[in-house]
Parts: sequence; structure tokens; C-alpha cells
Amino acid sequence: MNKVLSSGVILIDKPAGITSHDVVDVIRKIFKGYKVGHTGTLDPIATGLLNICVGDATKLSDELTYEDKKYEVKMLLGVETDTYDITGRIMFASVVDKDEIYIKERIKRFIGKQMQVPPMYSAIKVEGKRAYQVAREGGTLELKPREIEIYDIDNIEVDLKNKEVSFDVHCSKGTYIRSLVNDIGKKIGCGATMIELRRVKCGKFDIKGSVELAEFVKLSTEEMNKRIIRIEDCYKESKAVNLDDKDLSKFLNGVKLECTSTQKIVRVYNSKKFIGLGKVEDNILKRYIVEE
Repeated sequence: MNKVLSSGVILIDKPAGITSHDVVDVIRKIFKGYKVGHTGTLDPIATGLLNICVGDATKLSDELTYEDKKYEVKMLLGVETDTYDITGRIMFASVVDKDEIYIKERIKRFIGKQMQVPPMYSAIKVEGKRAYQVAREGGTLELKPREIEIYDIDNIEVDLKNKEVSFDVHCSKGTYIRSLVNDIGKKIGCGATMIELRRVKCGKFDIKGSVELAEFVKLSTEEMNKRIIRIEDCYKESKAVNLDDKDLSKFLNGVKLECTSTQKIVRVYNSKKFIGLGKVEDNILKRYIVEE
């Protein structure tokens, strides 16, 4: 097949009601013959930024998944559900008798490093089974807490009349916002469940540069190509390493080269032509991604 699309990342604004895998399936059907993946699952209830990797950029999936993220969150006070969001079964209900100042102060306490237990309805594997599969079958699993970090929580708005609270959160990889909401509800003392979630930033990528899925599928191949952020541009702020023909041959053949860099990933060039990405560990450069 002739290559008509560039390898890179497409920023899709995921609608509610479908899974991240559904989005991948749609893109895969459009880009037949190309590898397609995403860099961080969004629940069906969630909307917002979903980074779709195409072609050689699928090798970046793990790398990009590990980056920090920003969300806009809305939660309902006085209710807890088994899924920690409004789609689940109500497990607990309570009156909300705290004032706005108290609620905001309790929410702010979650800024910083902490141990978080993932929700039972999650894709985490335990003894070969997804946690949500066990939960749907009526079973239970003891999910181990993991360290996360909440870098900031701001723009907190409290609507006591409707028992709703919204806020923006900047967090580390591996953070479950549903678990955060559940923990906040317990800290306030009345319980809480997530009713809306929108991802607005993932690492270096921002929702402002995204396109809605329904709009993307209407584009021509040329217009789609313009929406792809090339691998080189994904790391435009990283160090550029220029290799001569001899070292380039070694690099392409997997031979490790000396390279001083504080950055883990660098851009590799030969005669000003972008070759791909290299990984640097202990001042040793090795091949990572080479554009075909």
C-alpha cells in the first residue's frame, strides 16, 4: 500500500457515550492498513482530549500515556455509587449539611502525593481478569492502592441548591478521577459521585488543538493529514542530535552511540533530514522510532 498519511498524533475530542476503543475503531476503518492506538482511556461518560497515534507513532503510546493530565470535573454530593459515577447503582445516600467554605477546604486537602485505590469498575487486571469483569459478575477484588499526585485543584464552584460541585484538577498519570471524587465525598462526610468529566490536557497536548470525532470523519484525506501532528513536531522541544552517515548507519542498525543529554528522548537528524527518535540512558543513545 502506498503511504498517503503521515505517522503522528491526532487530537480527537471524544464525545460521551462511546469508549476510547470505539474511537480507535472508527479511525482504523478510515486509515485501513495503518496501525492505530490511543494514549490513555476515557470512560464512556467522559468527553475531551483523546490522543490517537497513527502509524509509527503507535510506538509512542506508552510514553505519552505516562504524562500528566488536566480535567474539568463535576460531582454530585450526597450519593455514592458502585462505579463511582452517575451511571452506577446507588450504594449510599445522605443529606448535605456542609457549607461552601467547608466543602472547598476539604477538596483542597487532596492536593499533593497520596495513595489511591482504583475503582472496582476499572480495566485493571488482577490474576488475569479485568476488575470490571469481576464486578459485573458480582465478585469482589482487593485492588492495591497506588501512589498518585494531585498537582493542583482550582476553579472550585459549589452549587448547594443542586448539590453539585465542579472543579479543575491537574494530576499525575494513573489517577482515577472517579476515585478522587469518591474520596472527596468521604472527606466531606456526605458521599459524592462523578457526573461529568472532560479531559482538557494530556502532557504537551491541549484540547484547543483537537477536532470533534464527528467533524474529523467528514474531512478529506488531505485535511486529515493536516490534522496529524508529526512525530518530529511532537518532540520539537527536545534536543536535536545530528549524526553523520557513519553514525547514522550504526544508529539504524541498533548500535548504541555516546550522547550527552538530560532528556530521555531526542530527535535524530542526518544532513538536516529528520530520521526519527532516539532514547538516551546513561549518556548512551539507542534507536527508538525511525520513520519508514
